[in-house]
Amino acid sequence: MSDRPMSDSHRDLLRKKYVPLSRDLHPNHVIPYLYQEDVLTEEMKQRLDAIPDEMRKKKSRLLLDMLPSRGDKAFDIFKTALDEGGFPFLAKLLDEPAPPEPPDTTEVPESAVTPEDVPDGPLKWLRLKLQPYKSSPSARKMIKGCEAMESGAEILINSEYTEPDGVVKIVEGFMIEERLNHRNFRRFLFDSDRLNLDQERLSTLLSSQQEQSPAYSSCLLLQTAPLPVDENRATSMRKVVEVILKKGEEDPLHKYLHHVYCMLGGTILEMNYDDPSPALPACTSALTYKPDYALAVHLAAECSMVLSPPDAIEQFHRYLQLAPPCDKRVHWAHYFLAILYSRQSEPDGAEEHYRLAMEKEKNLLPTFKVGWAKEKAQEVFPEVSTP
Repeated sequence: MSDRPMSDSHRDLLRKKYVPLSRDLHPNHVIPYLYQEDVLTEEMKQRLDAIPDEMRKKKSRLLLDMLPSRGDKAFDIFKTALDEGGFPFLAKLLDEPAPPEPPDTTEVPESAVTPEDVPDGPLKWLRLKLQPYKSSPSARKMIKGCEAMESGAEILINSEYTEPDGVVKIVEGFMIEERLNHRNFRRFLFDSDRLNLDQERLSTLLSSQQEQSPAYSSCLLLQTAPLPVDENRATSMRKVVEVILKKGEEDPLHKYLHHVYCMLGGTILEMNYDDPSPALPACTSALTYKPDYALAVHLAAECSMVLSPPDAIEQFHRYLQLAPPCDKRVHWAHYFLAILYSRQSEPDGAEEHYRLAMEKEKNLLPTFKVGWAKEKAQEVFPEVSTP
C-alpha cells in the first residue's frame, strides 16, 4: 500500500487502545474491507485466514500488529471498516484527541539547572540529575521519594537513632519510588554516597519497636527489604502485610499496601520463575487495593508469560496504558511483548515492539538502567536485535 509511514500519533492510538480492540473486535467482519482497500496484502490475508475463528483474539492481535506497517491511510481505512463492520464503539476509541496546548516556553532548559537550584541533602546529586526532567511524572516521583528519605534520615541522625518517625519517612520514600530490588534498599540506606546511615544503630532501633508502635510495620519492612531473595524474605514480607491489615487505615503503610503486596509478589516471582503461580495472589491483592497500579499489572504479566501467554500480552498492553511514558518498565514491557509475539510466530508484532523498546530506552531517566529484559529479547528473537 503506497502511503507515507503511519504517524506516531496513530501508532500511539492503536497501542493505547490495543486491549479493548483485541478483546472486542471480530476481525472476520473487517478483513474483507481491509483487503479490498489494499490495507492487507494477499499474504497477510492468508495468514489471518489461517487462524481458526475460535482463536479470535489471536487473529485480532495479529491484525492490529500488521496495521502500523501499512502506512498512514491504513489507520483511517481501519476506522471506516470498524464503523461499517458493526463496531462504531471501537471506531470511536480511535478518534483523535484534542491537540495539546503549546509548550510553556518559560520552562527552564536543562543547561540552566545548577547545584544552587536544588536543596542540599545526601541525595542532592540524584535530585540534581532528575531536575531537568521534572515535567515527567516519573522524575517527580523519584525526587519526592528522595526528599522523603532525606527527611527521615535527618530525623534519625538528629535524634541519635531514637525516633522511629524517621524510619516511617524513609520507608515512605521507598514506597513513593516503588522500589523492589533488595540491593537498592541496602544501597540507599548505607552507602556513603546515599543516606550513609549507621547500620548498627539503625538495626537496634528497628528491633526495639513493639507491635503497638505506629512505626512497627515500617520498622519490620525496613528490616525485611534489604534481605536477599529467599523464603525468609517472603515470610517476613507476609508478616508486614499481616501487621498492616490488622491495624487497618491507622497504619502509616496502609495507603501503600498495594506496593507492599508487590514487594511480596516480586520476591515470590524471583524464587519461582519456572512456575510463578505462587506469586499471582500477591499481585491480585495489590490490584484489589489499587486497580490501576501499573507495577502490579506488570508483575502479573511477568507471571502470565509462563502461565498464560495470551493473558500476558493483554496485561503488558494494559500496563502500557497505565504507566507514564518514562516509567522504568515501559521498555521492559515492549521487550517482553517482542518475546511473546516471537514465540507465537507473529514477527510483525515482535519487530514492532522491539523497535518501540529501543525507542523507549531513549526516554529512560538518567537514574534508570536498561535491565535484563533486552538480553532476553535478543536471545529469543535475535533477528531484530540490531536496529
